[in-house]
Amino acid sequence: MPQFNLQTTSTIDENYHQGLLPQRNGKNLFYQETSSRSNLYKFSLSSENRRIINKTDFFTFQSLPINQFEYNISVQKTIYEWIKKLEWDFPISSVKNIFTNHIFNYIYIWKNEKQEIVAYSVCYFSSEISHIAYVFYDPKYSHHNLPIRLTLQVIIDSQKRGLNYCYLGRFSKESGFYKRTMPGFEYYQDNCWVKYQ
Repeated sequence: MPQFNLQTTSTIDENYHQGLLPQRNGKNLFYQETSSRSNLYKFSLSSENRRIINKTDFFTFQSLPINQFEYNISVQKTIYEWIKKLEWDFPISSVKNIFTNHIFNYIYIWKNEKQEIVAYSVCYFSSEISHIAYVFYDPKYSHHNLPIRLTLQVIIDSQKRGLNYCYLGRFSKESGFYKRTMPGFEYYQDNCWVKYQ
């Protein structure tokens, strides 16, 4: 069970460095669970990473500050339908909160070859770190390479920006196990960041 901590003295970046993750319903609430990140000092794309990129190169994306994105009833309805079909436990009130009233400050909008929106990635970027916090995607791509590409693209862009780390959220055999193939992958265990063996 995750432990919740109301952080008032640490900066957002310090919370991430300490293995904490932001809780979706409160911008000042962080919790302790097995967090993961890409150490961009050790950035190197593997053959598997390149395979994912090649298999998804027909998708296009745009990234922009989240305050320039119009979160409206149409967007909300689309995400609600995706969540419902994917059978995720994610209240629509929480979706609205992370888009409109949280620490997250960037969004990636992904489109297919027909120029239909197929995914959103909600992120946090600072001058030193990034975090791909939440992804929402069309369920028809759930067993496709797109969900992995969403994470991989934020890592690649973070490295291009000269950031130190890209945080990837929770990691376990049940949640986000694919992240272990990401460049410079590390996870937080026993109060320190360790390489996955």
